[in-house]
Amino acid sequence: MSARRRRGSVAVLAAVPVLGAALVLAAGFPVAVAGPARATGGSPASGGRTGDQVVLSGDVVVPRGSRSGDVVVVHGTARIGGVVGGSVVVADGSIVVSGVVHGDVVALNGPITLVKGAHVTGDVWVTRGKLTVEVGTLVDGEIRRGSWSFLSPGTLVTKLGVWIAISVSTLLLGLLLLLLAPRGADAVGRAGRAAVGASVGWGIGLLVGLPLAVVLLLVSLVGIPFGIGLLLGLALLYSIGYVEAAWVLGRVMVHPPRHGGPRRLAAFLAGWAVLRAIGFVPVAGPVSWFLASGYGLGATAVAVWRARRTPLVAPPVAIPEPPHGGGFRPRRAPSPPPAPALEPASPGEPPPTGAPPT
Repeated sequence: MSARRRRGSVAVLAAVPVLGAALVLAAGFPVAVAGPARATGGSPASGGRTGDQVVLSGDVVVPRGSRSGDVVVVHGTARIGGVVGGSVVVADGSIVVSGVVHGDVVALNGPITLVKGAHVTGDVWVTRGKLTVEVGTLVDGEIRRGSWSFLSPGTLVTKLGVWIAISVSTLLLGLLLLLLAPRGADAVGRAGRAAVGASVGWGIGLLVGLPLAVVLLLVSLVGIPFGIGLLLGLALLYSIGYVEAAWVLGRVMVHPPRHGGPRRLAAFLAGWAVLRAIGFVPVAGPVSWFLASGYGLGATAVAVWRARRTPLVAPPVAIPEPPHGGGFRPRRAPSPPPAPALEPASPGEPPPTGAPPT
């Protein structure tokens, strides 16, 4: 690999965390990340220079006479007439280059047009779209077309961004469930570990039954509102199932100690980390998502069913036993003290007060 090709590949890989961070921040701060739908690279007259440009939905234009850093567009177009001191990556949209790009030009799903006078110091990567190269265009690297390997920079750009977004959302959802219903999470964990067969059966039934119920409700006129609501809630239900499966897996790995706290947070983070690591592997990621979602929904259903059948009985109250093994005896009133004895009166004296007359 030549030095120019290595520099171009490094430039595209450097744009990977930029796009991933943009996708994550867009969920909470769409205005700050996306900005205006059209971003320009400065005034041509002044030869302005801007930094990296990341747009989620919109167009990026670098006019002739201006300079820019890396250009990353998730959905939109990129028109380069000036100088880009990095790579140009568009996930879904077209790229038109009539200036100079000191890096790679990558289009994941869209055409690339290199106008006469364009100069690309890196590679030109196009996977799904038409490539037009006019006479008078200079490409120092290679021109690649067709399918992409898993480790190619373009695939890493899109896959890493989606993976980070799903990881952050499932992490926040799991922490929220543990905060709001810790006892419920414990019940799901016990059901997922003790009733494996029932959890698998309920999970398969819910994975197949919920979409089927949506279809049946949408077909009927009366159930259309409920069917639309259920359809919109399927993503949340499957995400809850995925989070509960991570909790069950974490409880298998991290047991609660005999003395101390339940260690719920450590258990959830352990299971979540394992599932998210599998989620980055090709083919295994989507498969693990559906399997984990089904098992988590099944374990939740088993826990809810057990909670319904458990009778609510008040705990027995301990009654103290009487002392010496006998029954309760009423207390006797204390007897009055005996009256003092009176001495007999001598002859001729009157009897004492209270004494009977002789």
